[in-house]
Amino acid sequence: MKAAYRFTALTLALAALGAAGVAVTANNVVLQPMVLAALLWLVLIGWGFHRLLQRYLGFQDRLDALHAELRQERGARLMSDRALDDAHSALSKLIDGQDQVRDTERQRIARDIHDDLGQNLLALKIELGLLQADPGQNNLATTRMVGRMSGNLDLTIKSLRAIINDLRPLALEDGLQTAIESHLHEFTRINNIRHHLEADPHAFRAVPDRGIDATLYRILQESLSNVVRHAQATEVKIALTCNADQLMLKVQDNGVGMAAPPSGNGCGLVSMEDRVTALGGKLSIDSQPGAGTLICLSIPLSPSSSAA
Repeated sequence: MKAAYRFTALTLALAALGAAGVAVTANNVVLQPMVLAALLWLVLIGWGFHRLLQRYLGFQDRLDALHAELRQERGARLMSDRALDDAHSALSKLIDGQDQVRDTERQRIARDIHDDLGQNLLALKIELGLLQADPGQNNLATTRMVGRMSGNLDLTIKSLRAIINDLRPLALEDGLQTAIESHLHEFTRINNIRHHLEADPHAFRAVPDRGIDATLYRILQESLSNVVRHAQATEVKIALTCNADQLMLKVQDNGVGMAAPPSGNGCGLVSMEDRVTALGGKLSIDSQPGAGTLICLSIPLSPSSSAA
């Protein structure tokens, strides 16, 4: 195409020169100045046309180079997006694996404490009870001492059971709905903060596995804990909804709010984000001073939803 433009310009210039030469030889001397002026104009027009063609061809070359550079950048962007998706997928699997390892280790520790230390403490308490109940072998001081030891053992056993339940939460054994309702009841009773729960009738049944159950419950626990520690709220609203693709949880309080998003080291935000990310979900926090705080999370209910 460039060669064609150059050939056209050269042809026009040669044609102009030829026409001028014919005019000069064919006319008399009086017309020669006019012919020379016309020749000059033709040469100038041909030169101008040639320059315009050069500029157009230069612009076309630059445009082609920009198109090539844009294609390269698009290819690089596509590769970067793919690498980012792969890294996100790997991070999700890593976080999920860490949660599974942590939960497995907690269950092992709970079993060990229950099976070994718990049984030993219980056996010791029984033996102390038998010793205390036999008046023939004990005087009054010894009986009182054994009574104090038995009381301390009772406290130790209660503390041990609390540790076991914290390592291996049993609230979800009766289902997510029962766990959430019981936790909210205790939350209101202990902290004197009203709660209002709105849940789709099928939202609790829509949870496909125990991993999502645990994530929702733990994030609700952490959110309510933040309300108690920071919000100075009098009421909390919890909404659990779902559709065909995702499950959504919202926790909103009427507290003092925050002037800026919480730092990564506080409020359990990192743990909450990690848990949601491991399931391919999203977590957002909206807060303004004096307007309370709203925590929203969405978790896909299927792998296809997560991939999207």
